[in-house]
Amino acid sequence: MMAFDAYKILDELETGSMIDLIAPCMDDYLYIIDLKNDTLRISQSAVERFMLPDKFMNDATKHLRTLVYEKDRKLLENHKRKIYDGKEKSYNVLCRLISGKNSPVWISCRGEVIHDNEGKPHYIIGCMNETGTRQRADNISGLLGEKEMASYLYSQPKEKLSGYLIQIGIDDFGIINNVHGQIYGNYILKRVAECIAECLSGGQKIYHLVTDKYMLVDMLSKSQDEVVQLFKRIGEKIDEFIVDENYKSIFSVSAGVTDISTLAEGAIECRKKSDFSLKCAKKRGGGSLYFFEEEDYKASLRKNTILSALRSATVNDFEGFEVYYQPILDNADRIIGAEALLRFFMHSDEGDEMISPVEFIPLLEESRLIIPVGEFVLNEAAKMCREMQQYIADFRVNINVSYIQIMRGMMANKILSAIQANNLRPESICIEMTESGFMDMTPCFCSFRKKLDENNIQFIIDDFGTGYSNLRYISEMNPDYVKIDKDFTAMAMRSEKDHELFRKIIEMVHSVNIKICIEGIEREEWACAMKEIHVDYMQGYLYGRPCEKGAFLNNYGNINI
Repeated sequence: MMAFDAYKILDELETGSMIDLIAPCMDDYLYIIDLKNDTLRISQSAVERFMLPDKFMNDATKHLRTLVYEKDRKLLENHKRKIYDGKEKSYNVLCRLISGKNSPVWISCRGEVIHDNEGKPHYIIGCMNETGTRQRADNISGLLGEKEMASYLYSQPKEKLSGYLIQIGIDDFGIINNVHGQIYGNYILKRVAECIAECLSGGQKIYHLVTDKYMLVDMLSKSQDEVVQLFKRIGEKIDEFIVDENYKSIFSVSAGVTDISTLAEGAIECRKKSDFSLKCAKKRGGGSLYFFEEEDYKASLRKNTILSALRSATVNDFEGFEVYYQPILDNADRIIGAEALLRFFMHSDEGDEMISPVEFIPLLEESRLIIPVGEFVLNEAAKMCREMQQYIADFRVNINVSYIQIMRGMMANKILSAIQANNLRPESICIEMTESGFMDMTPCFCSFRKKLDENNIQFIIDDFGTGYSNLRYISEMNPDYVKIDKDFTAMAMRSEKDHELFRKIIEMVHSVNIKICIEGIEREEWACAMKEIHVDYMQGYLYGRPCEKGAFLNNYGNINI
């Protein structure tokens, strides 16, 4: 159509009615800008999506300036100026508009400039589409996408909506891409989709979510056993494909299953539970199936809540963290030191909750927050040691250090810095390797141990008798002393057989000139039994529970040794 004809049509028709007629038939946003009269007509859907007062606006320039993301305004103004100057005949801009949620959204804005009888630009007519909008279908797998799945589910009568949502993921798909390349990876995505589809019957539909994940809407299966059989058939079909490919790539799929009734909780919550279920399946190992459990989900949410609180506390000057101290005595009942123990109080609207170290210490290690938090504990404990040495000259403090701190946190240098900053003797700080920290004689760890030895800093194997702390480490790590785990102590005090084993272990450790500290001393008779077998140090509730620094100084600082 010639420009003159288009101008004549726009001049004669009611343009708003034309947009209202066409816009509902498409996902894009239609618009017509009258440059001479500075007016704008746009699809009603755009009004709902972006910060626009109405589908028809006077003072279009003013409204558009508000609509466009600040950093992109100059780009559009330059483009508009070129149109006025006759240098451009079309409109094609990639920019950001402000959504109704006050966040920038990338859009592709295209249009044609329509000139009047005098050849001057009069209208711009075109459409906008969101470049980040999720695709309705995936051309690689040949499947419809999540948007179409939602439309299908929400179109079903509520009384018929029963069954399961089964999210299926290819295990270690990244390895396939890395080894064989993206083209073969795309081939796998397509063939896996076909394998799944071949196992389905009426009432079962498959959709593509993202990359290597699919969602199977199963309104046919009536029990978990039927889902298990369906998953088994899918696994067998994929195994057949792998054999047909002469084992070019060996892989499996895992699946997380949620009840379709979770849709009633909203699309976002439903997807969260589905993603959680697949994650749990993959944690079990390749080819696993997991049915959603509310208790597991709540535990995961609590874990995330605690982790978020730990991050917040770390960046807010360690607010919520406290260092407690528990006394350590020798076999003559003299206080010779204390163990520094980290405590965490999580703030919430309901008040402060003391989180068990069993919960938060692993999270600190997983997130690497143990590095800054561990340094906080080190510095606080060194200060406390300096204060206690006013009362007990040779007082020392034990500090737990994880393998992560040694590997990533330059821990040896930080220990030396804390000693120097507080004018302490090196032997005042004793380092305990936590049971949760994997111990191995790596070059990094060997360097750490060497630096401790060179500076007369004691090294202690913690929780001896559990986890990684076994007899091999006595030989390899040559600690100054080992600490017997409190659970081992309790067993020894309740069983004659365990007590004899306990005694033999102490004899063996002493035979190589390594001292022993017994944890978990709760009763006087336990303490007497330990003295009879010549343990070196003792620690437990009998002598004192962990407490904050002020209480420790009040309780033990004025004791006349």
